[in-house]
Amino acid sequence: MSSRARTPTARKLQLAALLRHLRERGGITQRDAGASVWPRSSAGSVQNKIARLESGDTGIEVDDLNRLLSVYGVEDGEIAELALRLQADTSQRGRWSGYRSIYSEPYRRYIDLEEDAALIRHVATEQIPELLQSRGYMEAEFPHGAGTPSATPHAIKARLARQEQVLFRDDPPQVHVVLSESCVRRVQGSKAVMRDQIEHIISLSKKWPNVVIQIVPFLPRPLRSTAIPETGILERFVLLRLAAPPLPGQEPGHLDFAFTRKGNELAWSDEVRHYETLWRRATTAALPPAETRLFLRDALYSFG
Repeated sequence: MSSRARTPTARKLQLAALLRHLRERGGITQRDAGASVWPRSSAGSVQNKIARLESGDTGIEVDDLNRLLSVYGVEDGEIAELALRLQADTSQRGRWSGYRSIYSEPYRRYIDLEEDAALIRHVATEQIPELLQSRGYMEAEFPHGAGTPSATPHAIKARLARQEQVLFRDDPPQVHVVLSESCVRRVQGSKAVMRDQIEHIISLSKKWPNVVIQIVPFLPRPLRSTAIPETGILERFVLLRLAAPPLPGQEPGHLDFAFTRKGNELAWSDEVRHYETLWRRATTAALPPAETRLFLRDALYSFG
């Protein structure tokens, strides 16, 4: 996994993490840092600029970046070169045309980070996650595109492209998915569609060593440990882990982000401790991967 992200969104977040690290290392406040770069702006305005820059919500011009690096005591060398590489080519122009234009602004951030993630952890209920969906399962959701490739809706093309970009590339991420039993019991389309979908999941988990799939059954498993209560799935979410910008003399780090659905909107946060706890509880309640495949094979019989 390359340390420099593929997508503009992830590069912007890598730069944000790097600049936050440099400021905190120097014991400099956001207000003082901003005032040194934009001396004619108000104190509140410059603090907001630095805060938005460090959260990845905005970019920075090269001249301003050089001034900021100087404030942090970094004027040349590996760190300055890294910051300038991350700053370059962050334009999203043209990325979201064609079939990719279906994605909303919040979802575009997710798609970019999904492509750059080194680790994807997904907890799902009711519906199979898009990365694991068979084509028939997708077409059952968007039936007007079934049959001829030219009529396939943009949504199907977009999902298939994401699978190629994430699951099937040369250096794929680790993908660990915990499914509620409801994902494979709720019929989408027909029983034949569900049989094909379940067989697709089994095949993915056997063929691709980077893909781990677990099922949380409706009937609870015997508790193997008292350290974490077996509460199963409490919330749907995705945790994405990206490579952090490499710093000379330091061990490689990572950046973690959580994505959740709130109504029809996708919300994201870099405060992931709550979701790490939910993830541990979900995996504790779930069947191990080998038992999950046996469970899925049994589930096939329910669809004839």
